[in-house]
Amino acid sequence: MASIGHVAVGLAAGRAFTKDPARAKQAMWLFAIVSLWPDVDVVGFLFGVRYGDPFGHRGATHSLAMALVAGALCGVFARRRGWPPLRTAIVGTVVAASHGLLDTMTYGGGLGVALLWPFSTARFWAPAALRIIPIAPIGLGILSPIGVKVMLAELFVFAPFWIYAFAPRRAPRPG
Repeated sequence: MASIGHVAVGLAAGRAFTKDPARAKQAMWLFAIVSLWPDVDVVGFLFGVRYGDPFGHRGATHSLAMALVAGALCGVFARRRGWPPLRTAIVGTVVAASHGLLDTMTYGGGLGVALLWPFSTARFWAPAALRIIPIAPIGLGILSPIGVKVMLAELFVFAPFWIYAFAPRRAPRPG
């Protein structure tokens, strides 16, 4: 999956996080970053970590356990910023978990996602009927014709998230 869908989920979560427009902008940035962080595992390729290794692409960083860690870190961040820590931690966990779950919904190659790491290194896919997102080339391959097609497909699939994230807020109705 290209990162377009992951970012859309993070931005929409940030928008839904609060009605305060200034804080929502900050939350949108935070949750967009959280939505992308599992793909930090691609750095492992530079150090000889293979795709199928526990810390390879779509491995440990894509697990539900690591989503809990990411959520806890969001809670710590929130406390320092004066945001509601528990709420921030919950939203951060859901956004981080969405990355691995969405990656299970891709088709076109790969080994699946290690959702249950560290308890299992098995890799999982969503049922075939839910595998609706084309898999994206890794690295600069995203700029290839196939990569551009994947990004356009994701723009379409995740359009409701983008629209919600950036639609103007309605003014509150008078009491």
